[in-house]
Amino acid sequence: MRQKNIFVKKIEKLQFFRHITFSEFLWPFTLGLIFAILTFYAITNPLRFTIDLIVFLSVTMILQGIFFIYLMLYAWENDTKIAGNRNTRSFSKKKHHITALVPARHEAKVIEDTIRAINNIDYPDRYKETIIICRADDLTTIKSVKKTIKAIRKKNIKLIIFNSLPINKPHSLNIGLKEAKHEVIVIFDAEDQPHVNIYNNVNTVMQRENADAVQSGVQLMNYRSSWFSLFNVLEYYFWFKSSLHFFAKKGSVPLGGNSVFFKKNLLEKIGGWDESCLTEDADVGFRLSLSGAKVKIIYNEGNATQEETPPTLNSFIKQRTRWNQGFIQILLKGDWLRLPKKRQKLLAGYILLIPELQSLLFLIIPVSIFMAFMIKLPLFITMLTIIPLMLLLLQLTMLNVGLYEFTKSYKLRYPFWISLYTILYFYPYQIILGLSALRAIVRLFQGNINWEKTHHTNAHREQPELTSYTPATIT
Repeated sequence: MRQKNIFVKKIEKLQFFRHITFSEFLWPFTLGLIFAILTFYAITNPLRFTIDLIVFLSVTMILQGIFFIYLMLYAWENDTKIAGNRNTRSFSKKKHHITALVPARHEAKVIEDTIRAINNIDYPDRYKETIIICRADDLTTIKSVKKTIKAIRKKNIKLIIFNSLPINKPHSLNIGLKEAKHEVIVIFDAEDQPHVNIYNNVNTVMQRENADAVQSGVQLMNYRSSWFSLFNVLEYYFWFKSSLHFFAKKGSVPLGGNSVFFKKNLLEKIGGWDESCLTEDADVGFRLSLSGAKVKIIYNEGNATQEETPPTLNSFIKQRTRWNQGFIQILLKGDWLRLPKKRQKLLAGYILLIPELQSLLFLIIPVSIFMAFMIKLPLFITMLTIIPLMLLLLQLTMLNVGLYEFTKSYKLRYPFWISLYTILYFYPYQIILGLSALRAIVRLFQGNINWEKTHHTNAHREQPELTSYTPATIT
């Protein structure tokens, strides 16, 4: 009997290999062959190999740097490019019914303010529903949610408690999706401070554009909480104000994790969120694109949902690692390769590879400086290795301009010393991004897909200059 089982297993393996297509076999074989050739080259001629590798990485980072700067300048270069993506004060009278899903775990400190903020959104109560999703072992958050719901006294706010696995955001969202009553689903994180007109704005866009999904703006606010928070805040500012509009125009849109609205029937059609993916937001965005959904972006500084940066460096690294690892998961899944246009595939691949490109930047800069000053190289190669550093300095200049615009838009202080602060910590921040990308690769090889939660402290609500500011509607 045992021999039969072994025989059956061998037959099953043979049957498995029969289903592997030539193309599926070719690409890993090709990569292995290239790796073998490069290894042989490195062993036989290490100096020449090192120089060629540095040149290759330098060219890659030059192209990446130029494109990254273009994305940063996209909205500033010509404001008409994003004119159709702005909010409006003229709201549609016809209303969608909207359900807000709020996954919350260990969020007792922030969840009350978030529930109240969602409840205060200017939209008829009969058209909105709020569902907070908690796991049964999170007693403190559950207690805070129940207390808040009791104080607000609204029948359209409810708590769902579950006790199943896995313990992560996409699993909570799928549970909430099954319980949602309304035709449009919006996701809010447990610390979000949405604008009072967000429902009216998105409803108007959905009615006017016949959109299936709408991404509204998100902005981190506590730019002075830590040495890294400034750069994290500016990443969001440039992404939602400029870069995201480029990807939307080209038809390859990575959706965010909150303030994104979906038609419920489409979410159900694609099977909800992938509970094994660490960036379920980007994944569902690509799958919606494959299903032919029409995705729209809207953004104004004053109407963005306000959030906070991670409170500690360790928490930031874990959050960024999770994002990077999730992007690699999506890259390897290959759904993006089925996008209809080559341009969409190219941009999707670029988005998913950004973390690894950042890790290359982290590695190439010190090596380039060493090569330029310590090794005698042809003038052209020396200049080539220095260009990524020059582009990095140009990015730093643009970040300072963006920081001034950010503080001006949100009526926040712009201390005279903050430009020196950005110069001092800019490259350490790049190192952290690079280390986070490398850590994501290590975790992936280890088979570790545990969800490393980001803790929240209400930093975006507790600073006086933030809490005193009421965003204006910009048209």
